[in-house]
Amino acid sequence: MGGGCGPARRGLLRASAPGRSRRRGRARARAQAAVRRRVVLAMEADETPAPPSKESVMEMIRSENGGLRARAVNQARFLDPQECLDVLFVGAEDKNPQIRYAAVAQLATACTADPERTFELVKRIVLTDKEPTVQAAAADVLTGLSLPGSFELLEEIYSQTGDWMLKFSIISGLGEMGDPRGYELLLRVLETASDDEPLLKVGALGSLGELGDRRALPMVEKYIDHPDSAISERAKVARDNLNAIPE
Repeated sequence: MGGGCGPARRGLLRASAPGRSRRRGRARARAQAAVRRRVVLAMEADETPAPPSKESVMEMIRSENGGLRARAVNQARFLDPQECLDVLFVGAEDKNPQIRYAAVAQLATACTADPERTFELVKRIVLTDKEPTVQAAAADVLTGLSLPGSFELLEEIYSQTGDWMLKFSIISGLGEMGDPRGYELLLRVLETASDDEPLLKVGALGSLGELGDRRALPMVEKYIDHPDSAISERAKVARDNLNAIPE
């Protein structure tokens, strides 16, 4: 009696059988999905390209194909720092100004491998390149290098160039450069930049805030209510930065 399976119990088992079947089906589906995910991940791992070699990237940067040369500049960042610099130096002399710009702009992070050598290259580029965007990128690298002679060179270039983009690159980088001699130049920019050059005022205000010389506060505060919102907002940020510096 106790071991039999009566009608009520058999009915209960039959009623629960579809539920067990559905649960087993869902479990199989999850297991199959997990297997598929592992297979896909394994395939993706196999398809991951190996890091480029210096030889392959140098071959591309010297190619007659502009697309390959542009790709070489992009792949240079995956090389050893010194090898990266070697590739970028070739790219910085490219006949295509877009490739020159990409190579020079990347020098801002790669230059630590050889700052002195980079300084000589970007100095020549900022003085002789015919493309303003490339010159501006070179000036940006110079402000980041902060090597002896950088400030004098940038000040001279600023006084001689008529290109606003190059001027803006120089002025915007003086704060990060941290040379206290930049203070006087930045004040002159605020006093002499015309209303047609609002970005120069924006760059000068930003650099004064970064430079941290509290003497600039009276000049900065003059621009708090400037009608150009970009100028007034940058003046407020510069004022707050300067006020945060202990007297």
